[in-house]
Amino acid sequence: MGFIIGQSVIHPSHGAGTIVAFQEKELVKGFQRYYVIEFIHNRLTVHVPAPRIEQIGVRPVMPVARIAGVMETLESHPVDLPDEFRLRRNEIDKQIHSGYPKQVAAAVRDLLWRESAKYLTEADKEALAEARALLITELALALDQSWEHTEQSVDDAIAQAIRDRQDAEARARELELEMELKLELEEQEPVSTDWPFPAAVPAELSEAAV
Repeated sequence: MGFIIGQSVIHPSHGAGTIVAFQEKELVKGFQRYYVIEFIHNRLTVHVPAPRIEQIGVRPVMPVARIAGVMETLESHPVDLPDEFRLRRNEIDKQIHSGYPKQVAAAVRDLLWRESAKYLTEADKEALAEARALLITELALALDQSWEHTEQSVDDAIAQAIRDRQDAEARARELELEMELKLELEEQEPVSTDWPFPAAVPAELSEAAV
């Protein structure tokens, strides 16, 4: 895979950057070519060895055809993340640094769901900020539109996904309560309303009638 100067690329750890130069460095085994990538949002410059560019996971910005799949991920029902901190952090880190936009989108969606349903630790908040920046930056580049407009689209999609899950859970609770009430009524002994009443009458009433 080759890149040209001025091309926007995605680094799995640093997000969106730009190829600003090529450099050759003399090593023990000879010269090796490096891509110089500049990440403006965090003022970072990284030198990536050309032979390892694919292994590291540096790739072009996703094509427009993949954007629909990313938006579908944002709009789908959020998934509950593990309550145990280390398990949750490992799962989120793998998604954020996977290099796949749909996994980054899932991380953003699920962290925001957890924030609405429970809470986020400081580490969770940092992971959410990182994932949002990675996702919104790449979507903005792919769509060739402003960060602000892209951010609004992402937030709207996730807000709708959260409302849909909340509504689904509310309906499920209502059905559960209805079933519980139905079972309680079925367990109660039925009261007969058949006519005529039973022929047996109390003894005192029988004596009074004589």
